[in-house]
Amino acid sequence: MYDVIVVGARCAGSPAAMLLARRGYRVLVLDKATFPSDTPSTHFLHTPAVARLKRWGLLDRVLATGCPPITEIVWGMDDITLTGPPPAHEGIDFAIGPRRTVLDKILVDAAGESGAEVREGCTVDEILVEHGRVVGVRAHDREGAVFQARAKLVIGADGINSVVARTVRPKEIMGAAPATAVWYSYWRDTGIDHEIFVRVAGREVFIIPTNDGDANVMVGWRHHERAEFRKDIEGNYHATLDLFPGIGDMVRRGKRVERFYAFSDTRQWLRVPYGPGWCLLGDSSHLKDPIAGIGITDSFRSAEVLVERIDEVLSGARTEDDAFADYRKWRDETFTEAFGQHLRAARLDLYPAEMLKVIEACRYTDEHRVAFFGLLGALTPLREFFTPEHCARILADAEAATGRPWSLEGRLPV
Repeated sequence: MYDVIVVGARCAGSPAAMLLARRGYRVLVLDKATFPSDTPSTHFLHTPAVARLKRWGLLDRVLATGCPPITEIVWGMDDITLTGPPPAHEGIDFAIGPRRTVLDKILVDAAGESGAEVREGCTVDEILVEHGRVVGVRAHDREGAVFQARAKLVIGADGINSVVARTVRPKEIMGAAPATAVWYSYWRDTGIDHEIFVRVAGREVFIIPTNDGDANVMVGWRHHERAEFRKDIEGNYHATLDLFPGIGDMVRRGKRVERFYAFSDTRQWLRVPYGPGWCLLGDSSHLKDPIAGIGITDSFRSAEVLVERIDEVLSGARTEDDAFADYRKWRDETFTEAFGQHLRAARLDLYPAEMLKVIEACRYTDEHRVAFFGLLGALTPLREFFTPEHCARILADAEAATGRPWSLEGRLPV
């Protein structure tokens, strides 16, 4: 009998297992993969995620792999471009983009070092349910040996095809069909040392520096165009890069060192995250379109809060219903607005003209540029940034800096 079984050992499951084990709970972690291994990912960590790695004592390990700190962001939409640093969080003023082969291995090892029992190469075949309550799992290892394990609580951190979610069938609070088609590959020695996020109507490029002097170079089209993209993946990939002045040439200074990968499913959902004997964490609970580039950050944040509530339940401080209802309240308040924001972004439309004018005005003041980048890292809610009062201040500061008038002709669509 375990206190908690965690199904899935990547960026949601291993942090939860590590934090629970550090509190003295008996934790079993199961994953069908062995580590290190790769998985489709933008693998971008905003400053709140980097701050958590530091708090957990793991940031130095990640940086020691040669993963470069990202201290500059280039954001562009149509003909408007902003450049500046990511917003600081808890003293961390840089982002990182470690390969999943690197990051997941560090997280899995940390879970084991903290006292969790980690079994790699184990496939969960069945979630055990008794009298309507999840009580454990039946699984098999790489040699085919079948075993059962029981626990007071089972966490489904097993991603988009979660066996836990398939069993408990959580209600979908919000959902959206696939909106984007995203392809990516890795390029070495491009000299790109900053995050690049640029868009024109219907097309997008997202570039993240990562380990080994490589950059993850992603291009996005609209989902209904994916068959057209597949007709000439390499040609369409480069044609998309060349829509943005200088980007294609910058990438081709280097050499492509891996094949092209695609995100095969870009659905989005926000699900009820708990029930009798079970919780969902990471993509199984809250799936975003890859262009959001915030899945790992959200998983880290959610893991910390969920572990607090689990500790209250297992210690007897609160009932399961009370503690997990509190977790859901935090989760929904934190991510519901962002869900709508990511959904709109996944359509690959341009922002309305009035919003773009406010964003353009941000370039003239460091404070406003950094605050705008906080929108990308979920540090600044959209509704707070685009209030009439805040927009008026941004435009007034731009007017003072440029000596020319800045005003809006219409209302902000927020």
